[in-house]
Amino acid sequence: MSRTKLKPRRIGDYSKPYRDALAYWCSFRNLGFAADEIFFGFGVVDGQPDWVHLQLQTQGKTFTVIVAQLPGAKRQKVMSTWYKFATLARDSTELERNACYKDHLLGQSLDYYSVFVLSIEAVGITVPELLRQMPHAGQA
Repeated sequence: MSRTKLKPRRIGDYSKPYRDALAYWCSFRNLGFAADEIFFGFGVVDGQPDWVHLQLQTQGKTFTVIVAQLPGAKRQKVMSTWYKFATLARDSTELERNACYKDHLLGQSLDYYSVFVLSIEAVGITVPELLRQMPHAGQA
């Protein structure tokens, strides 16, 4: 039986848009944002249909990352696939999730990641992990 006929069992068995979405989700989490502040979506973004995207909703503001366009895809199918994928990712090893994160986001370059973080800050969202790393006033 071919691998394509089997139920996906690893993160790598899913298509790139889902792995990229997971990479962004991991990025938000690594930056200190809570899981309940991060939302997966599929639909119209900036007037264009069929976009996989993630939204960070925190501190009274929203930041949207456009992941991939899936022309003609059905919303219910995309959302169902994401739910299955997210469950698999949750139950996978941290090593496998981190490999996806590094391959699909950090692998692009540290400059890309820096622009990503600056873009979040540009909408007025304070990045918790950066705030935590800043020296406090009065400390040497």
